Amino acid sequence: MSTSGYRQRKASRTADRSTIHAHGKRDKSEAEMTDRPVYAETLEALEARVHHELSLLDHPKTNWVPPRRHASGKHVYDVLVVGGGQSGLGTLAMLRREKVGNILGVDRNPAGREGPWVTYARMHQLRTNKDITGPALGIPSLTPRAWFTARYSDSAWNALVRIPRLDWQEYLNWYRKVLDLPVRNDTEVGPLTPDQPDDPDSLIRVPLIATGPDGRTETVLAREVVLANGLEGCGVWHIPKILTDNLPSDRFAQANTEIDLATLRDKRVIVIGANAGGFDAAAAVLEAGARSADLLVRRDEIPKVNAHKPIDSVAWLKHFEDLDDASRWRLMVHVMRNNQPPPQDTFDRANNLPGFRMREGAGLATASMDGEDILIETTVGDVLRADFVIAATGFKNDFSLRIETSAIADEIALWRDRYTPPAGEDWAPMGTYPYLDRSFAFTEKTPDNAPWLRHIHCFSLGTKPSLGLSAASATAMRYGVPRLVQALTRQLFMDDAAHHANALLRHDEEDLVITPPTETPGN
Repeated sequence: MSTSGYRQRKASRTADRSTIHAHGKRDKSEAEMTDRPVYAETLEALEARVHHELSLLDHPKTNWVPPRRHASGKHVYDVLVVGGGQSGLGTLAMLRREKVGNILGVDRNPAGREGPWVTYARMHQLRTNKDITGPALGIPSLTPRAWFTARYSDSAWNALVRIPRLDWQEYLNWYRKVLDLPVRNDTEVGPLTPDQPDDPDSLIRVPLIATGPDGRTETVLAREVVLANGLEGCGVWHIPKILTDNLPSDRFAQANTEIDLATLRDKRVIVIGANAGGFDAAAAVLEAGARSADLLVRRDEIPKVNAHKPIDSVAWLKHFEDLDDASRWRLMVHVMRNNQPPPQDTFDRANNLPGFRMREGAGLATASMDGEDILIETTVGDVLRADFVIAATGFKNDFSLRIETSAIADEIALWRDRYTPPAGEDWAPMGTYPYLDRSFAFTEKTPDNAPWLRHIHCFSLGTKPSLGLSAASATAMRYGVPRLVQALTRQLFMDDAAHHANALLRHDEEDLVITPPTETPGN
């Protein structure tokens, strides 16, 4: 094309634009643009926008993982995700976007009750910044802000301090519905085992047990399994033996379980543990009519500095895993040993209620029954009488106690198996965490004894010392889920590399069709 021709075409296009703008057909005044909201005003409009944004990113369009069948003829899932909460939903959604469609999520709870938000969580609002992107994964219309604004209004969002807990669950319900994610509820996962223990590429056998009307009991097979099973995904919620050995089982409960608060009306309650959940529990029982709530703090003084706060940054969320073992151990021990105080509003909620008392330097020493009264003696010698005890004492990592990993617990390498810290840096709880590789997969305690472990991925709070805060966190999902899905697709591709190479080499579809030129009469 000549230079003069290009200039003529460019001038013509510029003139056309000027004409359009002059007539006001496309150009909008600044006032018109600012008067029109840029957010979706209804959930229906937001859902349409979600599908539009996804369609704009929908290339390539075809699933690429070749289907497999077990020798028995049974179907084989490419990825099975255990847990239908925020981490599980985000993982399923991103797998779909990466064109891995042969997937399934399972959750033992009924639909809408996955995770802690409407079961045992008792805070009024989330503890994280309201601007978290959660499982949106780069789609603006899938963000919590987009949903909240469409659900309520832009002014409601601007007035919000943090997202209300029940609204967060409603958002997750909407997220699952609008993306049509494949989650089977009322279904618990039993002990995972390899289909062929001597084969590094073994499929994983996943027993499914119905826990409600929507569940189904069967054993399925999967190439990759993701354990997105929450805060306690590496073990169980912990209750001190002093309580379990000395008190009737109906006189105590773990804070992270459902408690019928109405039964505690006019009762004296002791809460053991000064984490945020402990303060939430104390406030909740008092708001339900309990006579008193004494909160026992083992430390001489409750922490006031949040050691977790610095890791809520792009630097740590993206790159903690790039550090060596010594650095990861030392830094995460510092963070977890120093713990974090309850948020200010959580502390104030409990502290301002009549009947609340915080006892610092008062660890649990003994527990016993005196008639119908519970007697709790603290480490400073105080003896307290109570009707009920709530243990806000966190979780205990022990894969043998977790049903999904109970059959493979002895094969999983823990940090204490792989790293010996220098004097002064040892901390026994850290040694109980799994030593994960960069794909979030378990590693073998004994080399070559269970190579199929690379197909089982830990995406719970168990990632902390190996990969940082990358799972079981609404903040960290933005970075953790893409890394996990990248690892899953890499494994699926490499296991089928020969198939893909053969397809590439044998490709013979013709894109170009050459036809004889049409003859013009008289030529």
